[in-house]
Amino acid sequence: MQQAAQSEYQPQNQNEVIEYSYRPGLLLTTAFLAAALGGAYWEFYEASTNTRGLVIQRAIHLDVEAATWFLWGLFAFCVVMALFFGVSLFRSLFLGQKLTLNDDVLRFPASPMRSTITEIPLAGIEAMEVRTENKNTFLAIWHANGYAVVLQDRLPSKAAFESFVSAIYERAPAL
Repeated sequence: MQQAAQSEYQPQNQNEVIEYSYRPGLLLTTAFLAAALGGAYWEFYEASTNTRGLVIQRAIHLDVEAATWFLWGLFAFCVVMALFFGVSLFRSLFLGQKLTLNDDVLRFPASPMRSTITEIPLAGIEAMEVRTENKNTFLAIWHANGYAVVLQDRLPSKAAFESFVSAIYERAPAL
C-alpha cells in the first residue's frame, strides 16, 4: 500500500510538473471557528440583556449605554472572526489547493492571510533542511525572498512528503 502511494508521487522525468494536495490544519481552524461562534453568541446575549455599566482595568468607566455599545462591538468582532475562520475552513475542505513543483519553480497555494499564490524560484533556494520540532516534521526552505515551510501533516501522507523532499532536492540547482 505504501509503495502504491509512493509511485503515485514519483516524477517520471525532470520536466514533469508534480502536484500535491496541500491542506491547512483542519482541527485548529475548526476549534477557532467554534470559539468565535461561541464568543459571538455570548456577546450577543450580554449586549442584548445589559443593564449595568462596565469598568475596564479600573481605569475606564463606561455607563450602561457605552457598555452596551462596547459589547455590541465585541459581538461584531466575534462575527467577523467566525466569518474568517468559516471561509478558511470552507476553502480547505472544498477547494483543491495544490502544492506544485515543476522544473524551475515551487508554488504554494493561497492562504486565508494572503490571496495570492507564492512562487519560489528553485534557482533562488539557498538552503533546505528537514526538521522535527514538537513531533511536527517539516521542510524548511531558505530562499532569496525569505523563508518558507512545508509541513508534513498538510500533505496527504508521509510517503508524499518524502517524495516531495526528494523531488525538490533533485530539482534545486544550488543544492
